[in-house]
Order: sequence, then structure tokens, then C-alpha cells
Amino acid sequence: MVRAFERFNADLEAFRIETGDDLATLYEDAYTTRNVRDFRLYLSGSLTWIEDGRKERETMFDDDEAREYLSFWRANLRRAKRYWSMSTEQLDAIQDPESGVEDEDEGDEWEE
Repeated sequence: MVRAFERFNADLEAFRIETGDDLATLYEDAYTTRNVRDFRLYLSGSLTWIEDGRKERETMFDDDEAREYLSFWRANLRRAKRYWSMSTEQLDAIQDPESGVEDEDEGDEWEE
């Protein structure tokens, strides 16, 4: 799992460079952004990352919990990449509740 988070960091950094942002902006959903970097899973089970300039920390009790966290963050990154490739009009329509346009990509879901 430590290496899986290292690979995720590489993907995150590549996306950050592509977008030109200081921190990678991920999407939890169409309305909730997360500005993150530097995920680190330590052998002690501690998972740390930087979010909006603050160091966040969670304790992972087993590999399954670490996989769940990684799955969540990977889904956020997939969604961000998809939104980045959309036209402004498409993204605006998804983010406007009155438009009736829904974000229908099922591939961005993560499993609890």
C-alpha cells in the first residue's frame, strides 16, 4: 500500500503540472473541490497529506482501510481529470442544479 500511495502521488503531480496549479485540485463531487498533495502512508499505519496548506493525518488500521482511502482519492482524481477535459459549458451545466444536467460517469464512484 505504501507503493500504491507513491504511485498515486506521481499521478497527482502529473495532473498538477498539466493544470498549472500549485496544488492539485480534485473533485469529491461536482461541487466539492479538494486541494491536495504529498500523500504518505507510513509503515506505522499513519496516512498524512497536505490539504489547503494544512497537514492532515489519519490512522489506517489495516490494508483494507488504506485501500478504501486510496480508492476514494483516486475517484476524486479521475473526476478532476474528466472535468479538466470538459468544455466550460459542460462543467457549468453539471454544476448548475437548475440545468437538470447530471454528472453521469459511473466510473468515478469509489467503494466503501
